[in-house]
Amino acid sequence: MDSSDSAPAADRLRVDGVLVQHFRESGLSGPRWDQFHRQLLGHGLTIVTKLVRSGAIFARSGRNGRYLQQQEIPRQEAEELASDAVYEGFVYFRDRGLLGREWSVEKGQPLNEYFVNACVLAFPNVYRRWQTRAHGWQDVRLVDTLASLEHVVAEGTPEDAVIEQQVANAAFATLSEDTRRLLFLHDQGYSHAEIGELMRLTPRAVEGRIRRARLAVRRRPEEER
Repeated sequence: MDSSDSAPAADRLRVDGVLVQHFRESGLSGPRWDQFHRQLLGHGLTIVTKLVRSGAIFARSGRNGRYLQQQEIPRQEAEELASDAVYEGFVYFRDRGLLGREWSVEKGQPLNEYFVNACVLAFPNVYRRWQTRAHGWQDVRLVDTLASLEHVVAEGTPEDAVIEQQVANAAFATLSEDTRRLLFLHDQGYSHAEIGELMRLTPRAVEGRIRRARLAVRRRPEEER
């Protein structure tokens, strides 16, 4: 790197250092943090989605010592995987990089690069969970549980409705607390963006998690019948 390249890089690091100091002092709150947070997630989602779609993220994971068996990922699934990796990468970035003071100017890595690398580090766990879910959902018939309940109430006996409701409740009980909260907010009319703000997720991640939770809930009543 010649002097013409090193000067802008050093300037960028100095700006990042001032930002990080401000964020740490403010407890990661305030309008400047909110703006930075949104911009960072948008930047990360753009980069990581491209890495997942192209398959380049597998090579980057391997360079980090996390080797994965690559398989073809449908386009929509790639976007969801990228969203989940960005969310989990942000948690790492926030908790360890900023609050844990793992990031510093002296280490010479700009914030944006540090964040994208955190997302890459998060990807293997996200990918393995996706593989497990994809294998388990091969034979899932996409029947809406709520619509099924309405059908039973309209055409079945009261006893059928009670049994169906118990099965649905049992299915929802298997979901994590965060997932139940997400579905509750969605049922109350909150938009994906609003849910994302409340739960520190990107809107696309909210959409993907709602879809996966519904698949899980739909499958359970079918198996119990």
